[in-house]
Amino acid sequence: MRVKNWFAVLLVTLLVALLVMCHGCAKVCPTWGQFCVAVFGSISTPVGANVCPSEVHICPGETATLYWNVSEDVTKVTITSEFGSVYGPFTVRTGSQNVSPPVTTRYTMKAEGDCPLEKTVTVNVVRGGDIVDLIASGNMELGVWTVDVSPVTTSSSIIVSSIKTVTCSTGGFWNKWNCKKTDRDLTPHFLTVTDVDSPTNNIPLVGSWEFTPKEGDYWDSIACFKATIKCQETPPAPSPEQMKKFTP
Repeated sequence: MRVKNWFAVLLVTLLVALLVMCHGCAKVCPTWGQFCVAVFGSISTPVGANVCPSEVHICPGETATLYWNVSEDVTKVTITSEFGSVYGPFTVRTGSQNVSPPVTTRYTMKAEGDCPLEKTVTVNVVRGGDIVDLIASGNMELGVWTVDVSPVTTSSSIIVSSIKTVTCSTGGFWNKWNCKKTDRDLTPHFLTVTDVDSPTNNIPLVGSWEFTPKEGDYWDSIACFKATIKCQETPPAPSPEQMKKFTP
């Protein structure tokens, strides 16, 4: 009888442990959220859309907008920069925060809800000589590969000083391209791009980029380029003494 009682106790213990384990396995965490970044005033898609950039490029003095959308169980959202600045806590599920960092800065969103949630974005502050990757998509049938830089930046102050083609992660590479860059005001620029840095005469980064291979066929669905960027220099405001010279 003692053996049977011991076996029964052991069986009950195992069943309880199994139920506890199954309960933990069956638990589904409802907490979810997006944390995105854009140049101030250029959020073209509503929060919750598929486009959610994790980084952006701005010039010194410009502003970026951090925006989020979280699930209903989230009680508050706090944003912290890698240098210790804290924004919040916010109690709204959807919101935004403007930032103007003097240097490139990572921001982390912490959402408190049924389960912990953290997401990070980066605001890159261009200082000159920075490199951005341009990944152009296309195919041989169309004969053209295009790139959309809007996830990278919408700042009209960022200009391109040189560009070159590089090998893609897929292995695709072609060393001679014709490029048509069209500005927002529809001004076209025509370039020859090789695997050596080619000057671009400081054209704006924003706009459309179209690449077509020269002297041969290119088969990969993507083509990769590296652009060297900097911020457009603006002349300093005239001093009061200088203004007097032009005042009648």
